[in-house]
Amino acid sequence: MSADEEPRADAADAADAAADPSGIDLPLVRDDLGFRLQRRLGLIPRGGLGVLRRALVFAAICWLPIVVWAMATGRASDFRRGDSLLAHFGVHTRCLIAIPMFVIAEGVAQKMVPPLLRYFVESGLVSDDTMPRFRALLASVARLKNHTLPWVLIGGGVLAWTTAGAFVHQMEDMEWPNMPGDTAGTITFGGWWFILVVRPLFSALLLAWLWRACIVLVLFYKLSRFPLAFAPVHPDRVAGVGFVERLALIFSPVAFALSTVAASSFAHEVMFHSVNVADIKGELIATALLVTVIFLIPFTPLIPTLGKVKREALFVYGSLVGHHGRLVHRRWILKEDVGNPDILDAPELGPVADVQTVFQAVRSMRTVPVGKLGLIAIAAPAALPMLVVAAMQLPLQDIVAHVLKTLV
Repeated sequence: MSADEEPRADAADAADAAADPSGIDLPLVRDDLGFRLQRRLGLIPRGGLGVLRRALVFAAICWLPIVVWAMATGRASDFRRGDSLLAHFGVHTRCLIAIPMFVIAEGVAQKMVPPLLRYFVESGLVSDDTMPRFRALLASVARLKNHTLPWVLIGGGVLAWTTAGAFVHQMEDMEWPNMPGDTAGTITFGGWWFILVVRPLFSALLLAWLWRACIVLVLFYKLSRFPLAFAPVHPDRVAGVGFVERLALIFSPVAFALSTVAASSFAHEVMFHSVNVADIKGELIATALLVTVIFLIPFTPLIPTLGKVKREALFVYGSLVGHHGRLVHRRWILKEDVGNPDILDAPELGPVADVQTVFQAVRSMRTVPVGKLGLIAIAAPAALPMLVVAAMQLPLQDIVAHVLKTLV
């Protein structure tokens, strides 16, 4: 190889390496402060995330001590007063459903995010020329994710909430029935375990996921300002970025966890405090909607960008269709000799009907990147626990029929 060919070969190798999507990733969980702390404690193995193991360990640490104490003191299953352990649904949902779901969501995110980011390159949205900028964009989001300050704030919030719980303990899940020998108004072991172990862990995992939702929001904000190669006539009707709604699936376990905890409080009121489901129908619907909106917000930065793409495409493709239509009209209606313009013979445009189909594809383009799949991925797990509460008094078949009628 000559001396002139070596620099060209090196440049070609560098270009191929820059265009290779295999190394593209944005680990939402790995390498942040919470991840490093859990790995130092031995909860996360050197390889992988240890999702199942951590979910079981967290559930056991939170739930078993309360169960053993309740059984030993006779507070486990006396349903005559609704103050037994079995009646405190919030304790069980936090320990056995919400906390494990938060951990399971980490595994879902770890598997789903890298392929979706690589598809920006594989689909052509990111070209070879913009690949270095795309990698820099992901690196900047990763640096923000790994910043220490948000985790310090999370720790401070958990500490403040735990301290407040020790002094203000009107919540049902903290107050346990007074047995003979108990001082009225005191917090028993079950209440203290809930305050000092269960709620801090639940709050820390919840705040961590809200921070990750913010990271996704920042990612899409940066992508909305990035020169993506949008395709307004793409059959996904979102200019080629329809695949991003699959990212909503990582929030499905989190939405289900949050909704379950809220529903447990409603269920306790319905079963033990004579609350009518019809009277709290608004609260049930509002809670499900709030949880859904929280985890749809990260996708909103793409809406203005897609709106701009659609507006510009309507003008551009409208001009193209108009030019094509005028030439057809002049040739076949006015019988003019228009020559052989390329636009009339272009195979990618075809006859007038096909040209109109192209323009209709632009007109039908959505400006919201989340479709039915993304909406169901968050709304269904958010609504399901509320439907269970409603089914405690209302006929289940009527509820299901009403929901299906609404969706269809």
